[in-house]
Parts: sequence; C-alpha cells; structure tokens
Amino acid sequence: MNGGARRRARGFTLVELIMVIALAGVVAVMISSVLSNPLQSFVDQSRRAELVDLAATALNRMARDVRLAVPNTLRARDAQTIELLLIDQAGRYRANQHGGAGVRFDPPRCPPSGACSIEVLSPGLNSAQVATARWMVIYNIGTSSLGDSVWPPFNQNSSAAPAVITPSGVAFSHASGALALGGTAANNFRFKFASPQHRFYLARDVVGYRCDNAGTDAAGNGTGVVRRATFSSLAATYSYSAGNSSVLVDSVAACQFSYSPGTSTRGGLVSLRLTLKKSNEEIVLLQQVHVDNAP
Repeated sequence: MNGGARRRARGFTLVELIMVIALAGVVAVMISSVLSNPLQSFVDQSRRAELVDLAATALNRMARDVRLAVPNTLRARDAQTIELLLIDQAGRYRANQHGGAGVRFDPPRCPPSGACSIEVLSPGLNSAQVATARWMVIYNIGTSSLGDSVWPPFNQNSSAAPAVITPSGVAFSHASGALALGGTAANNFRFKFASPQHRFYLARDVVGYRCDNAGTDAAGNGTGVVRRATFSSLAATYSYSAGNSSVLVDSVAACQFSYSPGTSTRGGLVSLRLTLKKSNEEIVLLQQVHVDNAP
C-alpha cells in the first residue's frame, strides 16, 4: 500500500474524539443554561394558570348559589362556612280565603283542618318541582328582635304559630293557578307578614360551603378543601364530611368567607377569598357578590 492510500484510510485520533466530546458538552451546558429559565417560567405559568382556573371555577359556583339565595337567609357562621336557603321556585301570590266566608287573608293562612290553598300569579311554575319543595317563605325580613327569620330554625315544631316559613312536613302541589299546602303540619298555619309585592319563594335544600384543613405541607402544597353540601332540614349548625358533601376544590392553603347583611340603603355583600398552593406556587383570588335582600 503506498503513502497516498494510507493517508486516505486514516480516521480520527483519540485526542480529536475527546476534544469533540468536550466541546459538545460545553455547548450543551450553555444551551441548557440559556433555556432553563424560560422553560421553568413556562412550567410555573402553566401551574399558576391551572390554580387560577380551579379557584375561579369554585368561586363562580359559590357566587351562583349566593345569587339564588332566598332573601335574608344567607349566613356566614364563621370565616370558613357560608350557608343559605336556595330558591327552587318563586312567584307572586294573592290573599287567600277559606272557610266559605269570602274573606281574604293577607298574609295567607291555612284553616285548622282540611285543604289549604293559595292562589298564585306565576305561570312559569313547574308543578313537578313544586311537589319536591320543602318550605314556602313569605317576606323573610331577616333576624330581628322578634326572631322573624329562618335562622335559627323558626316555627319548625308548631304550625299554629305565625312564621315567615312553613313548618317542616308540609307537602306542596300546584294546579289550576293555586298552591296547595297539605299534611297535618299545614293545619292552622299562618304566615307572619304580608309581602308588599306579594312575593313568595319555594325552597327544597339548604346549601352550605365549608373550608376544611386549610394550610400548607412541607412540599409547598395546599392541604385543605372546600366542600359543598345540601341539607334537607333547617338547623342551627351542620356538620360537613366526605360522606355528606362533595369536594369543590382542593389544594387550599387559606380561605375566608364573610357576609355583611347590608342596611336600608344598600344591599348585602358576600366576600369570598381563596388561596390555592401547589409546589410552592400560590395564587389568591377574591370575589365579592352583591346580594339583593329585598323580600
């Protein structure tokens, strides 16, 4: 083999290979250092966007229920709990009559026994939904010195006492433009106040939101949850657990719910503050909801 052939067959030496590998390593380190910050920023931004979406969805759900609360039934028992009586159906009523005397009563009242009927001017009432209602509310003015409110439970054991809400156990039906109140719980029941606008509300459930175990663990993740529960009875307090509620949002590091009932010149205001945290990434959302408590 001559010298020219040997030169053509010659490859890389070990030193050249080591230099190429070293240079490639330096270039890779430089590229990774340049790109690491943008990549980490993208990951952080994606995590923040996820937390904002979770918090906003939870707050919007809570705000929707707040806007559907029977007037003056919303309460914040503490900074982690908010509860309300949810409107199922609503409309306007007429002063009712019974006993065959032709006398109309406003506020409406039921006879000591027999059928109790209240004429309503509400063509949009759903008869099937009316049948599932548990309470009827007329002119709930909220807690006062007279105790004229659904909180704490008012007139749940005595149908003979006037109240702003019907006792538990009253059955409802709707036909021919009238609401019928049935069952022995309706006997001799009287609403306490007449509504100037003749408004009435039918409710089926108490809806409550509870923030549990809010905090942060060693990994920088929120440990709490916000639970949503429905209750079929009126009570001074309720308990929230995994068995009777659903998780609205998790990863909760802190939360605060507050309610200002308002005055004669302004409506009520609900403030909902929620802090979510994952992998030391934290977002705080605040939503305020105006509440029209005109009964």
